[in-house]
Amino acid sequence: MMHIAACALALVIGSAAGAQEPAAETSSAVPAARWSRLFDGDSLAGWSQRNGTATYRVEEGAIVGRTTDGSPNSFLCTTRGYADFELKFEVRVDDRLNSGVQIRSRTRGGPQGRVNGPQVEIEASGPDGAEAGYLYGEAAGGWMTPADARAKHKHFRDGEWNAYRVLAVGPRIQVWVNGVQVSDLTHEKMHASHPRGFIGLQVHGVGRGQGPFEVRWRGIEVREVRDVAAGWVRLYDGKDLEGWRTTGNWIGAPDGVLSIQPRDGELGWQRFDAYLWTEKAYGDFILDLEYAYPRGGNSGVFFRVGDRASPVTTGIEAQILDSSEKKGELTHHDHGGIISTIGASKNMSRAPGEWNRMIVVARGPHLEVELNGEKIVDIQLDESAVKDRPKTGYIGLQDHGVPNDIRFRNLWLKELGSGPEGGR
Repeated sequence: MMHIAACALALVIGSAAGAQEPAAETSSAVPAARWSRLFDGDSLAGWSQRNGTATYRVEEGAIVGRTTDGSPNSFLCTTRGYADFELKFEVRVDDRLNSGVQIRSRTRGGPQGRVNGPQVEIEASGPDGAEAGYLYGEAAGGWMTPADARAKHKHFRDGEWNAYRVLAVGPRIQVWVNGVQVSDLTHEKMHASHPRGFIGLQVHGVGRGQGPFEVRWRGIEVREVRDVAAGWVRLYDGKDLEGWRTTGNWIGAPDGVLSIQPRDGELGWQRFDAYLWTEKAYGDFILDLEYAYPRGGNSGVFFRVGDRASPVTTGIEAQILDSSEKKGELTHHDHGGIISTIGASKNMSRAPGEWNRMIVVARGPHLEVELNGEKIVDIQLDESAVKDRPKTGYIGLQDHGVPNDIRFRNLWLKELGSGPEGGR
C-alpha cells in the first residue's frame, strides 16, 4: 500500500477501534460455515502471482514473500474469488516493510493487469504505533478508512506472529488484530465496484538498494457466509419449487437435493417449458450452485433469458456436460463453456457422480465463471457473439432429456448494484 492522501468517499464508519473481539466466531447475523484452508502448508497450490517481481516460497509451514530490488508491489493471489466471507491468518513482517492482504480484488486489463481493490493493512508498529488493520483501496482511490479514524495503535506486535481476522459481509468490513477490533467500516462505493474478487498477499515494492525484506503468512483459512441481510437469496429451499415455474418433473428431496426425473416419452432438449425457470428476472448477480451429472450427462445454466420459450436465442448458457475425460482444447460446448461464445480455459470437470461447484458473476457486460475453484471464463459480453442478448432476464436449469439424472443443490444468488466495473 502506498501512503497517499485519502480521497473523499461515501462511507460510514463505526467507532470500534480498541474493541475486544467477541467470543463467538461470527456475528449472530452470519451463519456458520465450514472453514477451508487457503494454504496447505506445503505448496502454493491454488495461488498465482500477479504484478511485480517479488518472490514467494514455502518455508517451515509458511508462505514467505521476499522483496526484489526496485520491484513494484507484488501479489500472490487465490485462483478463485470470494464475496462475503470470514478470513483469518497469521502474519510476521520485517520491521521496515509495509504489507497487506487484498480482499475482493481484481485486475484491470486481464490476468496480468494492475491489482486493485480493498486491502487490509499490515504494518510494523515502530515507536509511534501502526495503522495495521485499517482499509486501503489499492489502485482504487487510496485510504478507505478516513484519516480521523486511523488512530495509530500498538496492537500489532513487531517481530512476532500476529493474528488477523477479517469479516466482510456486504459493504461492511470488520478487522481484528490480535483479538482487538481496530476497524469497522461500511463502504458502499467500494462494495459497488468490488463486490467479489480474489484474496492476495502483498509484498510491497522497495526502491533500489533497499532490502531485501520478508513477510510471512500462515494459518490462512476462509469460510464463506450467506447473510440474507447482505442480499443473499436461497433459490431452492429444499422443500418446494416456490419462485420457480416448469412443466417438467423436477423432484426435491429432504436433503436439499433437486433432481430431474424425466417421464416416459420426454426426449430431446428443446422442451423449453420443461426447464426449471425463475419467476423473477435478474440482471447483475452472483449465482452460486452445485450439481452432479451421470456419465455422459448434459444440462446447462441459463441466465439473462428474455423469452423462456426461446432461451437459446434470447439468453446465455453456461454448459454443464460430462467432459471429465476430454483431452485437449475445450470448445464452447464442453463443460463450463458459454454456448456460441467461448470454451473454458481449463478442464475442471469432476468425475461423474461427484459434486461440481459453479459460480457465475454477471455484471454489466463483464462475465466471469468459476468452476471447482478456478476461473475458467472471463469475457466482455459486448465484444462477443452474444452481445445483443438481453441485459436482464430469467435464470433456468436445463432438462436435456432422457437419460439425464442431473442433481442440483446449494443454489444461492446475490443481486449486484450497477457500480463501475473496476477491471477484470
